[in-house]
Amino acid sequence: TVNLRKDVKPFVDYIIEPLFAWELRTLTVTMFNPYVPEEDVVFFLKRFVDIQGFGAKVIDRKKVWTGKNRYRVRLRFDANSPDGLLHPPATFSIGSNNGYLYYYGQPSVCRRCRKPDHHAADCREKVCRKCGGMGHWMAYCTEEVRCNLCGGEGHTFKDCDKRKRNYAEVVR
Repeated sequence: TVNLRKDVKPFVDYIIEPLFAWELRTLTVTMFNPYVPEEDVVFFLKRFVDIQGFGAKVIDRKKVWTGKNRYRVRLRFDANSPDGLLHPPATFSIGSNNGYLYYYGQPSVCRRCRKPDHHAADCREKVCRKCGGMGHWMAYCTEEVRCNLCGGEGHTFKDCDKRKRNYAEVVR
């Protein structure tokens, strides 16, 4: 019977994960406008992370929503990053609505240009708000406009087909 099983590979039908996966994190997202649809926030996050399950609203002791949502996410691997993980931006915009996110182990970077070793108050980098590029301002930009929800070129958030439409826009 030992010779019959020598060609069988154990656990081929299973996904084996360590007990502690270091790329799993709990991400807390705060939008300054609480009426931004959660579907838009989730779509934006999926550009950077793999969301595990559903988001949960963070409530305080009096059962009042704090304006924050918490997601269990898996960071993607990135060979160019110092720690080997792709980190989502700490500050972001979805349309004209600003937000920020934080999680344990988040690298310290400038919230403006997203480079390490300095903070936004000391940042001298020119960041374009039209294309997201570095080294020039929006007034001098010759690049194609870029959507801040899906990251696609040639359209803005207002015209993005990936965003959640409200009732008035659907009826129109």
